[in-house]
Formats: sequence, C-alpha cells, structure tokens
Amino acid sequence: MRGRTVLIGGLTLAFVALCACAVLGGGFLAYRFLPRLLSPTPTSEIRTPTARPPASPTSLPRPTATATLPSPPDGEAPALPLRVAIPVEGVVAIAPAPDGRLSLFTANGQTGFLDPRTGEIAEGPTAPSRVEELVFSPDGEAFALRTASEIRLWDIPGARTRFTLALEEEVRRIAFSPQGTLLLVGGTDTLSGYFVETGRRAFAFDLYDAADQFVMTPDERLIFQMTDRASDLEVWDAYTGEWWGSLEFEPLTAIALSPDGRLLVAAENEMRPMEEGYEAPFPARIALWAITIRPEQQEVELRLAQELDLVPELEYGKFPLPLKALAFTPDGRRIVGLADWVGEGDTNGRLYVWDAGSGRMIGRAILPPRPLRIALMEEGRSMAILIGYMTGVEVRIYEIPGR
Repeated sequence: MRGRTVLIGGLTLAFVALCACAVLGGGFLAYRFLPRLLSPTPTSEIRTPTARPPASPTSLPRPTATATLPSPPDGEAPALPLRVAIPVEGVVAIAPAPDGRLSLFTANGQTGFLDPRTGEIAEGPTAPSRVEELVFSPDGEAFALRTASEIRLWDIPGARTRFTLALEEEVRRIAFSPQGTLLLVGGTDTLSGYFVETGRRAFAFDLYDAADQFVMTPDERLIFQMTDRASDLEVWDAYTGEWWGSLEFEPLTAIALSPDGRLLVAAENEMRPMEEGYEAPFPARIALWAITIRPEQQEVELRLAQELDLVPELEYGKFPLPLKALAFTPDGRRIVGLADWVGEGDTNGRLYVWDAGSGRMIGRAILPPRPLRIALMEEGRSMAILIGYMTGVEVRIYEIPGR
C-alpha cells in the first residue's frame, strides 16, 4: 500500500466529544411548529473571519496510491430485503426524524411522516415554502432547513427560530458538525460554518470548486471537501480558517467518513468517452483509507486500507453506474452506496451494502429508474430510498444485513 500525505499546520486542539441521545418525539414537535418557523425573523449578526485561504494555491506533493482491483465476489451478492415500497407524490426531500419516522417534504410544501415498520404515512402541516433540504442536529434538539431563498435553524424545545441566513449563492448541501456545535453550509463558491447557538459565522472558505459533498472529523477540526467528478479532495482547517492542500484521486463522485473519524471511503471514477462528444464517470474503485493524524509533524496521512467489492455495471451495455452517495452506519460496521445512471435512457439504479471490515459486498438491490436520495434509519438497521425524476414517486425501505 502506498500513502497519500497532506501537510496540516496550526495549533492542535481537542474537543471533548458530546453527542446526546436523540430526543424521542422530537421530530413531531419540530414539524408541529414548521409553519411558524418559516415566518420572518431578524437574522443574527454574522462576523466575517479574517483568515482566508490563498487565492492561488500551490500543489503539494501527492503520490498516487496503486492497488490491484479486487476479484469479483464468489457468486452474486444476496438481494437486500425490501421491507416496503410506498407510492408518494411530488416528494423532493426525505430526512430521518429523531422519533424514528421518515420525514417527507413535497414540492408544494406539504409534509408527512412515514412509519418504517408499517409503511403508514401520517399527514403533517403545510409549509408556506418549498423545503429543499432538512437536517436534524446530532442531539435531536434542533433542525435546519433550506428553501430556495434562505436557511433557518429551528430550536425544538423552545419552539422558535434561532437564526436565519439569506442565501447569497447556490447552496449544494447543509449539515451539522459531528458535535452539533456548527451548521455547515456548502455552496458553489463558499464553504461556511455557523455557531448553532447564535448564527455567528465561525469560518468561511473561498472554494476553488463547488462543495458538492464534504465531511468533518469528529473533533470538528478538518473538513474534506469534494466537487463532483473532480480529482482533488480539498483539506480545510476549521480552527484556523485556512486551506492546507489537496489530495489527488481519480475523479470523485462520493465520500463518507466513519463515525470515529478513522476511515474515509471514496468512490473514484475514470472519465471515459461513451459516444462522440460525451464522457461519463466509469466506476474504477471504491476504497477505504485509514486516516492517521500526526500533530507533532503537522501532517495527516491517508493510507489505503481496503478496497470494496465492486463489479462495474452497465445498463443496456452502454451507461455506467457511478456511486452518487456513500454512508457509514452509526456503528461503523456497514457502508451503504447508492448508484445512478449517467446519460440518456430509462435505466435502473443500484443499492449496495458492504462489510467495512472485509470490504465484502453483503447485499445488493436493483432499483427503479432515478434514485434521488438515501436516508439511514433506525440506528442503521434500515435505509430509505426516494425514487423518481426531479420529484419522488416512491419510497422504498430496505433492511441492512447483520444489523
């Protein structure tokens, strides 16, 4: 195994991990006040940090790790158990709620709650604006939602809006930091962090490419940020607000960090010509990288630890199915991957489950065309898939083997 190294500078600090159990019933309370949440409220003061990344970064030495691709698994991976398939209409986003149900958000602002055990959907309130994305804090006491014009952070016990952020650019993703102290906002030009108690800005990175996906280490210091189908994995220091370098892969389409922060899983792809004037990401490798942090030497090392079983699949002998999303179960034992087609035609998606220890594929499912989103549920015992083009027409819930 050959390594990849990026230098990390600055004072090394440590936070004490704080992650409270999810508040039972919190989801219901949150949505009970959803219409009030979207009413206008004063925004908190935002401070612009002085630390900024360099305008023209210089490339760091980045040796490329090489490894033999794994042999196809003996026999095809077993089919994932499908618990239930529920028809829906116009759903644009799904999110696991703290009470164990799956939250549904439609294009017209209607909300709903899907019970993963019975498949029943309870109707929720109607929001006055379309909800593009919603995420709950790790302790379940707050949630942040994104509409076309703003981001709001809602305090569940206090039934109030903590702060509102007006969108100044296209936002690709929002997320809470691992300890729940920050709300992370990734856009086309900027990756920012806001303190969840006040809405004050903690840092802002001027990006070189859009923040399509990003992950943060458990101590809330380092952020690994990728742009879809680009090679570089950028490394940002949230303590100092500086850019420290990038790691070179093949073009990336998905990344995820294990709950303990020791492993990074990345889906790499080669851009191959599929027809005249058209290139597509052809799955090349999905691998686990062990993360080693050496504070004395001020460096972080990514060491190739395990390649995951993957046989690149083509629909109709033409279109590759790259990974569009990856996720670890909360215990770190399983990795879930969602694959989608790239190109024209009515093609199916794929759902994979791997054992993180061995890299073996332990489950696989062929999905209806155009899987949109994935959400882990029930502490990693099941996963919900939203199926549809632009808006979802079906929610499928699959069991995760060995959970």
